[in-house]
Amino acid sequence: MKRIFLLLLLFGFIVSPAYAGNVTYQASMTGIECNGCKKSISRSIGKLSGVKTIRISKINDKRHRLTVVTDGTNSLSRSDVTKALGKNAPHYKLASWSRVN
Repeated sequence: MKRIFLLLLLFGFIVSPAYAGNVTYQASMTGIECNGCKKSISRSIGKLSGVKTIRISKINDKRHRLTVVTDGTNSLSRSDVTKALGKNAPHYKLASWSRVN
């Protein structure tokens, strides 16, 4: 039985979540005013399972782009991110949320 499993795994018939690959999500956010805001957001979202990297870049004076890369083992929803932001969620608003790949 073990040999059959190894053969199936070797030929790609069984896909393990560990081999799912990176998944990237992007959001447009408002309410980010300083580097402290960026650190707070990164710390909060970084605690979510599977999150590998977080980037926050300025789009214009009012909007920032949030990019979150995960290991692909779990899907990451808009509500997951809002919950992770906790008490700061009303201040940092996600104007959009989408999976890039």
